Amino acid sequence: MMLKHDYFFNIKNKFISYMLGRDLMGCDITLFCEGYINNKWINIDRWYRRDGWADYMVTENEGFGYTDLINGYRDYGLFYLLAGIRGNDNEESYSPIARAKGLPGNMDSLIKKYYENFYEINFENENINFHHPSYLTLREIKDSGYADVMPLQGWVEEHEFNKAVDLIKNGQEYQLHFVDKKSKVIQHQGMVLREWDGYLNLNLTHMKKQMEQLIKERGIENDDEIRIVFWFDN
Repeated sequence: MMLKHDYFFNIKNKFISYMLGRDLMGCDITLFCEGYINNKWINIDRWYRRDGWADYMVTENEGFGYTDLINGYRDYGLFYLLAGIRGNDNEESYSPIARAKGLPGNMDSLIKKYYENFYEINFENENINFHHPSYLTLREIKDSGYADVMPLQGWVEEHEFNKAVDLIKNGQEYQLHFVDKKSKVIQHQGMVLREWDGYLNLNLTHMKKQMEQLIKERGIENDDEIRIVFWFDN
């Protein structure tokens, strides 16, 4: 399923490819959620420990539950907000929550071992299959304001703008696709420059809500003790 804002990011990538004289490679994300439980960080979504399994054992379908925080979307707008990749700082009005920070030194050892063994990822060196690793706590996501209704500005289709404003005023979650006013690549003939209160990225909004639900389900104490850990591959 391609969201409307993905369409504009795909257009941008095609223009950049043309200007560079080469194709851009697709980029995907591996992302999971950790909680600080019993004095250590452990995975709580993708391979959540329901029972007392030892940390050296992992199988595909036993002993674990599954919650997908991003539903497999290749959302370049989200990627830029999470770590500053697949975007151009000179053409983006909304800065990344943080630049890629590397993997946390105290990440879940079971998860690390799983990816080293089954996907042959070398976490010591960045490469085409592992780059821009990082992590963000729920507090960092909330403090950015990007997951909530916020002031926005950009080039929009006027009929879509009017629809979005009405839906959001009525309490519905709706992401209006727009061209950033700083963009120098995408043409915006026939569009109008508008300001509104809306959602910058609904995938980020839904991720925040699922992390809030995981806090309740796993008995985590606060927003600093739950985080997403992620990296990208081409």
